[in-house]
Amino acid sequence: MAHPRLSLKLLVVLLLTGIGCLQATPPATPIVREGDPTAVTHTFKIRDITFGFNDQGGGYLNFVDLGDGKNIVPAFFGRGWQGSVRDQFHSGRYNPTQAGFRDYAGAPVTLTATEHSLTIPRFQLPLYGDPVFDFTEHEDLAADFKGYKDNGNSDTDGLEETGLSQDEELRSEFDFEGLYEDATDLAGGTIPVLRFYSRYTYAREPKSILQFGKKALLADGKPVLVESARSQDISSALMGSQTAKDDDLSQIIFTAYGIRLTPESGYTTPLWIEQGKWTGASLETVKGWDKERRFFLPIPSAEENAAEETLEYPFLVLAKGNDPDTAPAIGLYTPSKSEINTHQLLGLDKTSGKIVYREDRRTKSFLVLSHVVPTQAALLSRFFLTGMLAPGHGRPNVLEALQNETFVLFGTPNQIRNCVEVLEHKLNDARPSGRTTAGIPETPSLSRNFPHQ
Repeated sequence: MAHPRLSLKLLVVLLLTGIGCLQATPPATPIVREGDPTAVTHTFKIRDITFGFNDQGGGYLNFVDLGDGKNIVPAFFGRGWQGSVRDQFHSGRYNPTQAGFRDYAGAPVTLTATEHSLTIPRFQLPLYGDPVFDFTEHEDLAADFKGYKDNGNSDTDGLEETGLSQDEELRSEFDFEGLYEDATDLAGGTIPVLRFYSRYTYAREPKSILQFGKKALLADGKPVLVESARSQDISSALMGSQTAKDDDLSQIIFTAYGIRLTPESGYTTPLWIEQGKWTGASLETVKGWDKERRFFLPIPSAEENAAEETLEYPFLVLAKGNDPDTAPAIGLYTPSKSEINTHQLLGLDKTSGKIVYREDRRTKSFLVLSHVVPTQAALLSRFFLTGMLAPGHGRPNVLEALQNETFVLFGTPNQIRNCVEVLEHKLNDARPSGRTTAGIPETPSLSRNFPHQ
């Protein structure tokens, strides 16, 4: 059972690990290391459920045992339970990723686990490699996609990289930090609830992102940069027009969190609320790259697409059957009214880490039901945003960051629904006026482990 207040022990952990501060943990050398993505190095429990994490994969969640000794998570550094940041401007290829570079090349970090939480201190993210764009000329740490047939010593980013190392090619401009915690009491105490807070900070002057510039070519010969996705004004709140530069992120695809389950787990029945009643579909209807199903969230955004499905409640469920009263289920819930999620974009003072401004740059917000990979079923929370400014492109001495909080609930569909209703009420702390808040002299807190009135 989670403590009703933020414990002294957790406070000490947050202070010692630098959570919320702008001094990242000194980067491990190398930035990635080949390792075992199934290894579980840290755990904590919520009632009978054990959650496992891998400190050689950025602290990504790779293990969930519901009490029967079986792991329901497909464990690869490119999968598991984690999120990602991409943008359409760079063809979705610039991809700072928590867990690592490839399925077997992870990011080593130092984690801190308590009885009720796991803290991922701030660390520099590696770039993820995929079979669409070869940006790594060097392969001294880990091989890139075999299909490139590049003899392990060339790439297509158009840059002269003689004398560099793969370590330098893979170190992104972004830092990541996160916190997993038991949110059972916050949700009413009836079923186990896991909360995850994450933050991605554009923390460094552009360097590795230059590999994704005007000279870079995809595997099919097309340019990486997509001019039609260059935002003409990334921020409507900041003074002037912030037209995206080549090293800004533009038309962001922010997959804040994804839970991926093995089909063998039995959680293969998708369910959601439609016109006040439970409805569902077969996983087969979303099998394949072009079959993902998007459900727009009931939260205000700059663009609304009336032709798309909109959820009455901001959660989706994967269950073992159709009975909402008895079927075991796992739900992914994204709070629709929390300040964290409505103003995901933060401007942070470069020295103190205090919030200078918050802004809502969302253009679309939705949950995704996916069965792209045959060996996993996935629920994803995803947001489209206008963009994100590199250091020096916005306010002086300000770094921009993306934040999110997501909850995973374990119970029957109706139990999950009831807890979502409790959380929607408790987390209704969004600022209703305007799309930005400025001049807030505070350092952001990661934890929700306290009474929320």
